[in-house]
Amino acid sequence: MRLRFEQWRDFLDIDADSVNTLREFSSLIRPHMDVLMDAVYAYIRANAAASATFTDEAALQRARAHQQHHWLEHVFAGNFNQDYLEATLSIGRTHQRLGVDLRFYSGAYVVVLNQLVQLLDELVADAATRSRYLTAVNRAVFLDMGLATYAYYDTLLNALEDMAQEVTLSLARAGEYRDNETGKHITRMGKMCEQMALALGKDATWAHALRMASPLHDVGKIGVPDRILLKPGRLDEAEFLIMREHPRIGGTIIPEHPALVIRMARRIALTHHEKWDGTGYPAGLCGEEIPLEGRIAAICDVYDALVSSRPYKPAWTQQAALDYLQQESGRHFDPQLVDTFLRIVPEVDAIQLRYAEETT
Repeated sequence: MRLRFEQWRDFLDIDADSVNTLREFSSLIRPHMDVLMDAVYAYIRANAAASATFTDEAALQRARAHQQHHWLEHVFAGNFNQDYLEATLSIGRTHQRLGVDLRFYSGAYVVVLNQLVQLLDELVADAATRSRYLTAVNRAVFLDMGLATYAYYDTLLNALEDMAQEVTLSLARAGEYRDNETGKHITRMGKMCEQMALALGKDATWAHALRMASPLHDVGKIGVPDRILLKPGRLDEAEFLIMREHPRIGGTIIPEHPALVIRMARRIALTHHEKWDGTGYPAGLCGEEIPLEGRIAAICDVYDALVSSRPYKPAWTQQAALDYLQQESGRHFDPQLVDTFLRIVPEVDAIQLRYAEETT
């Protein structure tokens, strides 16, 4: 966010001259702030939906005092520091949570600018000085409005992301529970995948998307008959052929979609049983033909399954599971990714400890 904030300041050309001009302007406007705030809050009172967000007159007055402080000490003073950034984002998020319509919230900035133009016409006779003040104020007001708008959408998108993650995990658990797996397995696997991605130098957005997408790797098992999926013994050849269809089923369940998480989830579902040497399924992909997310998910899925106890097998020791990954390096697994996994064993241990199975 810090880099984006600096980019916004640069884009609006808020430089040292702008800041100095704002500080001149601040001393001029300070005695007239009540007039400015009266106009803003008359606008609020005139809108029933906006005024309804305040529980009583005292709440409205507190909001007014807080907003006035923000304008005087930050926006009109040119104090665009970390405190300003946090305050502006907090104001935007608060208004979003209160249900204030963004169009109305943006309209308040128009009221502010209109009042400032009127005040400057009255207070500053020199046209060049008036123009200099207005240029600096316009830049500052649009910076503030842009950050507040960002906070609105950021809060909304976070809520949507939380909802999407819950839906994803619910769908993933549907597949896991049918296979005698646990919800903790998909949580651990997702966290391990994220740590591997970060260790590989992928950015936080990609790594986070991988954590959200990887739990859907076995969603296709929803389409496998219980008599096969829950069979306690070894599958026969015909049954195994049906089981091998679950990656394709997963690719059918998860739609083709431009969203990063959904694209990843579909690729993982389709490719987490492919093998580095080309002997996997369903497509027999080889090496880097297998998407990176599928190669990462394969390692994390197998490792966590090996060290976890199941009704049909005891848990392997950590060393035995790590030895297996190394034995299969270059055959089942991408050798570079196996090396990466070995480097993050401490992080993997912490994940397994935090999301351990509940004992009865």
